[in-house]
Amino acid sequence: MTYNVNYGNPDPKATLDAIEKADADIVLLQEITSSWQRALSDRFARQYAHQSFRLHTRSAGGLAVLSKVPIKSEEILPSPERGWFPASRLVIETAFGALQILNVHLRPAIDGGSWIKGFMTTPPLRLREIETYFPKIAKDVPTIIAGDFNEDPSGTAVAFLEKKGFSRAATTGPTSWHYEVTNHGKTSDVLKMDIDHVMVDGGLVAKDGVVLDAGASDHRPVVVTVSPKS
Repeated sequence: MTYNVNYGNPDPKATLDAIEKADADIVLLQEITSSWQRALSDRFARQYAHQSFRLHTRSAGGLAVLSKVPIKSEEILPSPERGWFPASRLVIETAFGALQILNVHLRPAIDGGSWIKGFMTTPPLRLREIETYFPKIAKDVPTIIAGDFNEDPSGTAVAFLEKKGFSRAATTGPTSWHYEVTNHGKTSDVLKMDIDHVMVDGGLVAKDGVVLDAGASDHRPVVVTVSPKS
């Protein structure tokens, strides 16, 4: 699972419930604050024996992983200039051996407080981020790159990884992100798109991808089954 839980989430319990019910083996989280760390640690002490939390000076920059299998190593990769958040490179011990994961939260499409301007100016920034992180990845370990890409499947970072031999896991269900407004007591989506992705290298196969209509974040959890290519 990859899930941006939203540092300002209005209903954390609903989001914790969504994580518990999905019961994924490995959960990658973005926008982790100290409050989220306490809530996740308390709720999932038994369900997820292996946990890691990396807080950030920006409230939306924290990362976490909850895992049923051991975390062998983890390192934080600083973002390049004009990037906002770091990435986390993990090695997880699975039933089929070591699995490398890059948990990303790329630059949002906002510039100077404007989403309109940011839509035009930020794609090169996300490309620079993924270009900076990619050389840090061990090339001899099966790898997943997942998280909040802040761009749809046609974006620059996704295209870069596809050129490097990665493929994006297809998903069913609603979009992974939506922007809601409430008018006269009725809530509706103003914007919605898939900006949270799971990408796997050539040694892995991703299937059964689904976006769950659950939780209270502006993002929804994305769950994918990943296995070694036979």
